[in-house]
Amino acid sequence: MPPEKEGPDRLPPQNREAERSVLGSMLRDNGIIGDVILILRAEHFYADAHQKIYSAMTHLYDKGQPVDYVVLAEELNQRGQIEDIGGYAYLVELWDSSPTAANAEYYAKIVRDRSLVRSLIHTSTEILRDAYDQVQPADEMMQSAERKIFEIAANGIIGQTYTLAEAIQDAFQRIDQQALGEATNTGIPTGYLDLDEITAGLHNSELVIVAARPSVGKTAFALNIIRNIVVDERLPAFFVSLEQARIELAERLLVCQARVDSHKLRKGRLNSDDIDKLMEAGGLLKDAKLFIDDTPAQNMLRIAANARRLKLRQGIKIVVIDYLQLIEPDNRRDPRQEQVAQISRRLKFLARELNIPVVALAQVNRSSEDRQDHRPRLADLRESGCLAGDTLVTLADTGARLPIRDLVGRSNVAVWALDEVSMKLKPAEVSHAFGTGRKPVFRLTTRLGRTIRATANHKFRTLHGWQRLDELKADDCLAVPRTIPCPADATLTAAEVALLGHLIGDGCTLPRHTIQYTTREPDLAQTVVDLARAVFGAGVQPRVNPERSWYQVYLSASARLTHGRRNPVAAWLDGLGVFGLRSWEKRVPDAVFQQSREIVATFLRHLWVTDGCIRPPQGSTPYPAFYYASSSEVLARDVQSLLLRLGINAVLRSRDQGEKGRVQFYVMVMGHADLVNFADTIGTVGAYKSAALEQCRQWLHGRPAKTNRDVVPRSMWMLYVVPAMKRNSITMRQLQRSLGTAFAGTGLYKQNVSRERLIRVACAVGGEETLAALAASDVYWDRILSITPDGEDEVFDLTVPGPHNFVAADVLAHNSLEQDADTVILLHRPDRYEPGQHEGIIEVIVGK
Repeated sequence: MPPEKEGPDRLPPQNREAERSVLGSMLRDNGIIGDVILILRAEHFYADAHQKIYSAMTHLYDKGQPVDYVVLAEELNQRGQIEDIGGYAYLVELWDSSPTAANAEYYAKIVRDRSLVRSLIHTSTEILRDAYDQVQPADEMMQSAERKIFEIAANGIIGQTYTLAEAIQDAFQRIDQQALGEATNTGIPTGYLDLDEITAGLHNSELVIVAARPSVGKTAFALNIIRNIVVDERLPAFFVSLEQARIELAERLLVCQARVDSHKLRKGRLNSDDIDKLMEAGGLLKDAKLFIDDTPAQNMLRIAANARRLKLRQGIKIVVIDYLQLIEPDNRRDPRQEQVAQISRRLKFLARELNIPVVALAQVNRSSEDRQDHRPRLADLRESGCLAGDTLVTLADTGARLPIRDLVGRSNVAVWALDEVSMKLKPAEVSHAFGTGRKPVFRLTTRLGRTIRATANHKFRTLHGWQRLDELKADDCLAVPRTIPCPADATLTAAEVALLGHLIGDGCTLPRHTIQYTTREPDLAQTVVDLARAVFGAGVQPRVNPERSWYQVYLSASARLTHGRRNPVAAWLDGLGVFGLRSWEKRVPDAVFQQSREIVATFLRHLWVTDGCIRPPQGSTPYPAFYYASSSEVLARDVQSLLLRLGINAVLRSRDQGEKGRVQFYVMVMGHADLVNFADTIGTVGAYKSAALEQCRQWLHGRPAKTNRDVVPRSMWMLYVVPAMKRNSITMRQLQRSLGTAFAGTGLYKQNVSRERLIRVACAVGGEETLAALAASDVYWDRILSITPDGEDEVFDLTVPGPHNFVAADVLAHNSLEQDADTVILLHRPDRYEPGQHEGIIEVIVGK
């Protein structure tokens, strides 16, 4: 007969009081959360509200944040779940429901047991239904039923640790069935003398990666280190084995300690001498404090909870994990490389939190298989997003911009990076630059017109933190530099850059053509004559020829030009890399980017009077118009980047001319603050533009600034302001009263915030340092205009220890993810590729 249906009087097994008690205990004593995590998962709770509360608690605990009433309420509020769980009052009830946390594990086991029984009832009902329906062959139904019951049993397993003595006892049972110097290191010695000489041992708070291709001997290498630590050094250790069972580990340790051939053990061919050695080794190992967790498919939350518990109760001095790629990711939807990178960071945080070394075994990718010597390299382990090879990176010491591919192999290179505490740019040293092959890239374009080409997994800075390119979308706010400092010294004179600006803009500098300059303004023609004489002296004979409504300035050489002798102007331009360029090929010489702030301003001042516009308000344009136009995209981007050196965030736009000519690129200075900055810092030359600029100055100084560009995105209200208000017990009305605004309720949170107003907000909520840093930051929050596929390219990345980011293409980009490890040890077996050569020898390569 068919299974009975549950009636209203047959509720699934549950114990709401136990659920409330375990949650209340976790609130009262955060120290027991690690123990509870080893027993419970969120789905074990029957009440939906309890599942949400437990999930929020474990999330906070995993991030190292305190789990108290206030912080938990804020976390649930940000998740939009505070009303779902019964509001703030219910959290108070949970606190009151458990006057002590002493029985938390007992309550947790009750909750888990009820959950297992519910799962068993549900699964049994499914099995009965399938049996009555008979839609499958009997064998398939049996297999399906067995699998479902096994899954329930597996979900009920509590993560356990075993002493080495327990593992040794199990190992001897299996063996019976089969066979009837003085340390000078500052860290924990590994037992490998040459390795300890290089690394000085394993140090507290450090993450050590031991990496190799499969079957090279990572586990044996790690167990040798563990044996030395627990036997010779007599230190307690924790070994997490995600691949091998504890008995296998015990056998490996026994043969290592006894120096018995492991092959003889596996074949059951041990003699009496071997048995004696193993017995003696077992006696030594039984006294060692090695704790083993061989539970498969663990995630970082569970591993960290176990390690914290053993650190507190047993004082473990090291954690070894075999191996990194087998740790279950928190989000399976993330690409594998990002999952591994996140786990690596979590391991580093665990090492710092427990103040002990964490050693993680890992597999390198297949790149070494394609090399002639087959030795693994650091890049084979590195998980990294990448930038196209032509991406320009600004050097902090010289101001020079170099394609990222040109940094490969260079050392002592300083770049600009964002200090995420002060939110200021600072110099940071590149420890490694490397290529990662040819990969698909995407073009990211912002509303300012800045562009960068990167792989999908490369990260960029948002207000919510670093996010992958493929997680971003149009209209998201992206952090870009608000300014890039100029070097203090100059290598070009003001006359040189002024003349250069005129010749790049309105000069003709083609080969086999007279070098000349064209303008409508006679005073500018005379300015170029004076500049040429100042730069080249008697080497040139400039002359001005009026031609209809134009003035042509010819810059002829004084000496007769013969074979091997060039016009000094041509030779100079050639040395700067800008000779012989047509209008659509023009660019700013690299040398100009290496000049002081004053010299950069001088260059822009004289360039702007060529193809630039300075127009006061008139007719249908009620605002001043400052822009530079060119048919060269490279030149336009160079001008935009130079303006950034002066703290001006110009907008780059293109306009298709159709049949009239090439696409034109416009660099536009917009916004009251940037217009004033341009007028005061750059200015202009020549009577015509000087008169126009003076009219613009009068207009600007006579009107208050309206800030709608350089603002902090409105998401900062919920991210920073609301939590600060709750911490300091400030109501919404009190905040808005302090700001001097009419009460607008939550409508206030829909507004972007100017820097000036953000300072007032920071003061109103108690002087929050994060808000103050955002208000005074070197970051401009630019919005994404588009992200489009852009073919394939050779891609590269940098490692920047410390800030872990750098300025590239005038955008803030994250650096290589490899840097989470403090030490990387690579293993190589030559006999895998050259049989008979160095048989059984493992090369140990300290890659970092």
